[in-house]
Amino acid sequence: MYTRRAVRGGRANKGDVMHDETLALDVGPSDPEVPARPRAWPDQPFEFHGSGREYFRIWIVNLALSIVTLGIYSAWASVRTRRYFYANIWLAGSPFEYSAQPLPILRGRLIAVLMFGCYILAGRTSPKLQLVAAAVIAILLPWLIVRGLAFRARYSSWRRLPFRFEPDFRGAYKWYLAMYLLIFPTLGLIYPWIKARQQQWTVTHHRYGNATFDFEADVTDYYIVLFATIGITILALVCAGFILVGVTGSSAGHPGTPGLKNHPLELLATIYAVYLPAYLAIYAYSRSRMLNLLYNGARLAGGHRLRSTLGFWAMFWIYVSNLVAIICTVGLATAWAKVRMVRYRASHIVLQPAGDLDAFVAETTAQTDVGALGAEMDGFFSIDIGL
Repeated sequence: MYTRRAVRGGRANKGDVMHDETLALDVGPSDPEVPARPRAWPDQPFEFHGSGREYFRIWIVNLALSIVTLGIYSAWASVRTRRYFYANIWLAGSPFEYSAQPLPILRGRLIAVLMFGCYILAGRTSPKLQLVAAAVIAILLPWLIVRGLAFRARYSSWRRLPFRFEPDFRGAYKWYLAMYLLIFPTLGLIYPWIKARQQQWTVTHHRYGNATFDFEADVTDYYIVLFATIGITILALVCAGFILVGVTGSSAGHPGTPGLKNHPLELLATIYAVYLPAYLAIYAYSRSRMLNLLYNGARLAGGHRLRSTLGFWAMFWIYVSNLVAIICTVGLATAWAKVRMVRYRASHIVLQPAGDLDAFVAETTAQTDVGALGAEMDGFFSIDIGL
């Protein structure tokens, strides 16, 4: 180590020499350590690469074959649809994958049709028997929810690492059956708390490989959504009622012109035209807010989190314009409408990594070990009825 020192008469000062030797041995007081700044990992937005034209070809074939086969092909149609949308949703340069087979879905659909048929048949036979059928369906529903979540998670993957859902039947019966018994005694005020716990239960029982999920949310936010939804509902219904009264009154006010009351079909069309936008406004608000609470509350092991910014007015406009397009095209715009909604939702969800995603996936993959017996048992009970 070379230093510059003052020299007297060609000789270095003795103290200076000793200081130089001390620095050379690095035994003197060291400089305080500067804490390293945490690396800022860029957000990873979800991207949708599909198009309405591509999906229309899949959708029209699915529709035709489902009609010809009296709905049996709907299981294969569901698989084709999910594979298309999964493959076109990308995150950090990699697409999602869906690898399920149609037969478990067909089994689930047959179970759903059987349950619905028994309920309808019981209603035509006896009201008491219909109540018994409804009770049986309510008892089976939490079990079906668990099996459906486990099925979809198992066959969904990203970067070839599948998701999993840890079955928790006790929790399902608690949050999807027992707690609903408190709805009437509390006049519905307990529902936001139940909804928050349902989302927490769903998220925390999911796994990405061997990595766990956590959920953080304030129950107050759910109550805000509930009261705001009630306010929007009252406002929308009042406005729709005034519009309906104004339209029917003006049509009957012209002399010689029969009112809408004398034309049931026109009256029915007017009612739908007035009240459907009101319903869509209510649905768009509650849907966008609940999805934001779900995604923003989810945490993945390692600190990775999601950020959702779905907007009420944007989703309301998409719902209304999609409905108009579907009606005007006699249903042919359904494929375009679905692609449009998926693209919007994907564009407003961002993954905020807390570290290197490549290293995280590699480490999680190395730690993942799914037993063969568990996979076989899960495959035996696999069903999906679209819950």
